[in-house]
Amino acid sequence: MASRKQTDPILTIKLSGGLADRNRLPLAHVLRVLEEVREMMVDVGKDIQRQHGFSKPTGDFGLEIVANAKGLAFGKGSVEAPIAITSDVQNGILAAREILQTVHRLNSGTHATNAIPDGFNPKIVRRLNRLAKIQETDKTQLHVMITDPARKKQKTIDATFGATAIAVARGLEAPEFEAEAITLYGKLYELRDRVEDDDGGKGFWGELRRENGELWRVQFRPEQESKATPLFRKQVVITGKAIYFRVRTPKIIAVDIDLDRERDYEAAFDELFGCDRKIYRADLPTLLKELRGE
Repeated sequence: MASRKQTDPILTIKLSGGLADRNRLPLAHVLRVLEEVREMMVDVGKDIQRQHGFSKPTGDFGLEIVANAKGLAFGKGSVEAPIAITSDVQNGILAAREILQTVHRLNSGTHATNAIPDGFNPKIVRRLNRLAKIQETDKTQLHVMITDPARKKQKTIDATFGATAIAVARGLEAPEFEAEAITLYGKLYELRDRVEDDDGGKGFWGELRRENGELWRVQFRPEQESKATPLFRKQVVITGKAIYFRVRTPKIIAVDIDLDRERDYEAAFDELFGCDRKIYRADLPTLLKELRGE
C-alpha cells in the first residue's frame, strides 16, 4: 500500500447500494472496476500527454491504492478505494477530470437523442458500459471523486455513474445503422483491447486499418480462424455486414476474408482502353503526361 504525500491528488472510487451495503462485494467485481478505471486513466492520459508534447505517451500516473490509518484499503459503509496520483500529476488530474466530466454529461441525459454528440471520448463511454454490467449485477452505483490537497481552496469534484448515466451511455454505443455486403480493404491486426462479452456473440476479433486512417473492428466466426489468423499484419479484403455507431469504432461482421492481391493498374487501363481506343488514341503514359500538363 502507498504511504502517500499529503499533497498527492486522490482519485476515489466508491461503490454504494446493493451488495455494497453489506460492506462486501465479489472480489472479481471490485478488481474489474478498479482495472477499468485504471485503463480509462491510461486511455485518456495518453491522449492528454500526446497533446502536451510527449513523444512516447504512456498514460502512467503512478496510481497507488492508499491505506487508511488502520492499514485498510477500503472504507466501511460502502466499498471505497482512494487512489493516489503520484506521477505526472498535472496530466493525471486532467485525465481524472475528463472522466468525471463525461459522467456529468451522461447524467444530464441531454445526449439521449439521435444526434451525434460532440466532446464525448468513446474510450471512456466504452469502459463505463463495461462497468455498467457489473453494477447491474450487484445493484450498485459508482461514485468517482477527485481531491487535490495542494489546492486547499478547490473543493472536491465528484460524479455518480447511476441508472440515468448508464442509459445514456448505452444509447451512445447503440448501432446507428447497418449495411449488408460491404467490402473493405486494409491491413489486418489482432484486436487485443476488448473483454470477452463485448458486443456479445461468439468468435474472435481483429482490427482493420484502412489507408485513409479509418479503423474498423472485425468480428470473425470461430470457424474462420484458420483462414483469418494467417492474414494478420497483411493487406486484406473483407466482405461482410457493416455496423456503424455514434461514439464507437464501426465494425464489420466478416462473411469472407482474403489476401488483397496487388493490382496492375496499367494492365487494367490497357484492357479498358482497348474498348475505346478510337476515342482516346493514346497510351497510358501519354494520357498521364497530358493530365499533368507536361
